[in-house]
Amino acid sequence: LLSCLCVFRSIFPIHPSFRVLALAEPPVVGASSSSSNRGQQQWLGPELLTMFLYHAVTPLAKAEEMGLIHGLAPNVPKEAAEQLLHLTDSLRRTKDPTAQSLASSLSTRQLLRICRRLSQYPEESIAHAVNKACLSRFLPSLARASLEKSLTNSSIQDTPDPAGQTRDYTCVVQEGVLTIGKVSTPIYSPNQKMKVPDVLFYDNPQHMMVMEDMLKDFLLGEHLLLVGNQGVGKNKIVDRFLHLLNRPREYLQLHRDTTVQTLTLQPSVRDGIITYEDSPLVKAVKHGHILVIDEADKAPTNVTCILKALVESGEMILADGRRIIS
Repeated sequence: LLSCLCVFRSIFPIHPSFRVLALAEPPVVGASSSSSNRGQQQWLGPELLTMFLYHAVTPLAKAEEMGLIHGLAPNVPKEAAEQLLHLTDSLRRTKDPTAQSLASSLSTRQLLRICRRLSQYPEESIAHAVNKACLSRFLPSLARASLEKSLTNSSIQDTPDPAGQTRDYTCVVQEGVLTIGKVSTPIYSPNQKMKVPDVLFYDNPQHMMVMEDMLKDFLLGEHLLLVGNQGVGKNKIVDRFLHLLNRPREYLQLHRDTTVQTLTLQPSVRDGIITYEDSPLVKAVKHGHILVIDEADKAPTNVTCILKALVESGEMILADGRRIIS
């Protein structure tokens, strides 16, 4: 009887206010439940049908999406926004599966990013912004050709800047103001100057163009992702970029054995005793430093999902119960 009482003490009834709100994308019609591709699984089966009441959220209409963009990016050129939405609407409505896969890269969130940047830099090419959002450089030839055809049908042409070939891409620091190409910003005054990177770097036009592009997004408050082959100088560009901005950095390298706990806590030995302290991620959040995540593509999916939530909403629950809030 005593053992039974001990067992029942650890059983807690569900509170009557408890509810589960689940979010999911619609299942693919005709796909099998044992499909090897997770995106093609028929997850909506008889077990789930009896557990939930379903509410379908339809995509925004073209006019509604235009109103949302003009509300959040009021200074965007009207013609550019209309061309962008016409392209997105045509990709979403097409029956071509290759073109439909490109439409997911032009979500409402991505359209807002593009329009915010166009509102600050209206001289930029819409085709360049779309190609960058769809990662056209890394697409298969068939998908790239489909994107180029859709851009042509929407009257979006990539007009090269005639002055771009002869423009002098240099960086100048003068009177506390950094200028890379045509973009300028005041230099940051850090409290911990020892964390500002300082590396041997030789300026060249290609890297200067990349850093000018990075500075535009950095000033808009966006998080940056550098994608490139091994050995092209991604780490060098980041270190040089932060050195010019005079920004302290925290460095975190991911690998296939990275866990959520090691993402937020790191062990260290002090006086022969193992202690756990905040990881570079938590330190960067607390002190306002720049977090450089190296080899981000090597981490497991559950780790990148945690980082995705932190980047999107600015919130994250730490392993010891603390919470990062925006």
